[in-house]
Amino acid sequence: MSDIKNEFAYSWSRADAFYQCPRRFYWQHYGSWNGWEDDAPANARLAYRLKHIQSLAMLIGEIFHAVVGRALRERPERPSSVPAAALHDSAERIFYEQLAASRAKSWRTNPKYNANLFEDYYSGGLTARESQEGLVALHKCIDGFAADGFGRRAFGVERARLKMIDDPANFDQKRALIEGVIVYAPPDLVVEGKDGTSLHIVDWKTGRHRDASVVQLAVYGLVVSELRGVPISRLSAHLVYVGHGQHDECAQLSSGIEEAKRKIDAFVHDVQERLTDVERNVAGDIERFPMTTSVFKCRSCKFRELCGRTGDPPLAPDEDLAS
Repeated sequence: MSDIKNEFAYSWSRADAFYQCPRRFYWQHYGSWNGWEDDAPANARLAYRLKHIQSLAMLIGEIFHAVVGRALRERPERPSSVPAAALHDSAERIFYEQLAASRAKSWRTNPKYNANLFEDYYSGGLTARESQEGLVALHKCIDGFAADGFGRRAFGVERARLKMIDDPANFDQKRALIEGVIVYAPPDLVVEGKDGTSLHIVDWKTGRHRDASVVQLAVYGLVVSELRGVPISRLSAHLVYVGHGQHDECAQLSSGIEEAKRKIDAFVHDVQERLTDVERNVAGDIERFPMTTSVFKCRSCKFRELCGRTGDPPLAPDEDLAS
């Protein structure tokens, strides 16, 4: 595994994390690198373990996307109804398995595949009530998916009309080379429109509703356009908040393309000027990635232990900004 290359790449969440706190970005993408190796420096091993911490809200999102994505990848060729009962069963089983793994600290031997909940690691642990509320929220997201038009469409059309389905193992489907920069923007689903020529980019959201940014959605458009060879004008993007029954649509992605490219260029410049070896993507000087001056943000940071900012009460994050 030591031969794996740490590639420089852009994603909307990486940029957001970098501008919120360069030090957090450093630990996530540089300081934790090779931390899976037995002979890695202590800080790298700790950072690698901490980068996999997730809150209950994040775990709900991960499980939802895992069971829905697998069901879509394995669905039959012919149209069918949404297999809601099977989704509920799979999600609940994984939910309890991961809660048990976190409580048992199974992440000590394999932090990548065993949950390490923020609430367990930094707080007093999830209460029975919080666990039950989390399970209810997970079931609500699946019900929302089954009731949503795109959820029904994902199973109700011929499988051939599903042009992209998020697959954790398929990295080539998650990224594209945009003007020389690797850009990550993996949509949950790309489905053919009723006219047979347009494509709908769909992203399921399990958290609270946030105003959609046409620029953020344009990043999806850039990647899908490159991977599928489809003009931006034939793409639309949809954010579906499955837990709340809300749906944001952007039918004019082209209006955000130039600003999206400017943001990518700015991120590349601002990060690479801090690297000690741009060609090899090496950040050899942690001081070039200073900690945020807003210590409130540290309350919900996975790396607060490494930064020595554990004095204030922890606050479990409601989303992951470090992908």
